[in-house]
Amino acid sequence: MREAGSWHQHRSQTGGITIVVALMLLVLLTVAAVGMSRNALRDIVTVGFGRQGAMARNVADSGLEWAIHWIDQDNGQAAQAASSSSTAQNFTSLKVFLSQHTALSGSAYDIASLSPTSPTAYVPGGTPPTDLSLAGPTGTTQGTTLGLTYMGAPSMPLNSKPGNSMNLWAIRADAQVTQGAATFVHAREVWVSTPVQVSP
Repeated sequence: MREAGSWHQHRSQTGGITIVVALMLLVLLTVAAVGMSRNALRDIVTVGFGRQGAMARNVADSGLEWAIHWIDQDNGQAAQAASSSSTAQNFTSLKVFLSQHTALSGSAYDIASLSPTSPTAYVPGGTPPTDLSLAGPTGTTQGTTLGLTYMGAPSMPLNSKPGNSMNLWAIRADAQVTQGAATFVHAREVWVSTPVQVSP
């Protein structure tokens, strides 16, 4: 009788230890799952921020490409172009104005606010973007503000034909992408010479 009772007690202890070990493993697995899910959520947020940051960089690049296209146009060509906007006309007008008033060289001016007598100084990162608005995903607003700086005319331009005058410009694009309460900003700058020289 004693041996049978001892066997039942031993079996009962083994079953209890198995339950305790199983519960401990369940707790450990739960802790690991919670930790991994927190990491996954953090990764999702990081990827979302990276995506919005890349979108802001692309908007800044688009603004620069737009400006590079119009920097090589004169004011008459921009006014006559059927597809040109008032922003393009302002940009080319500012370019002509700055090239004629060399005392203003070295300072950036806002392309959206050219007055007949003096342009408005460019404020980097102004909000909201005033010059170019771009279509974006639903719930997102995108745009860029552009500044133009006349850097002067080199005394001996490289790769230019005799009789051609060359001007050097700095173009700055401050882009913003707003989605919900978050605003992402990216600034880019490029130097361009006009007229654009095409290699033979």
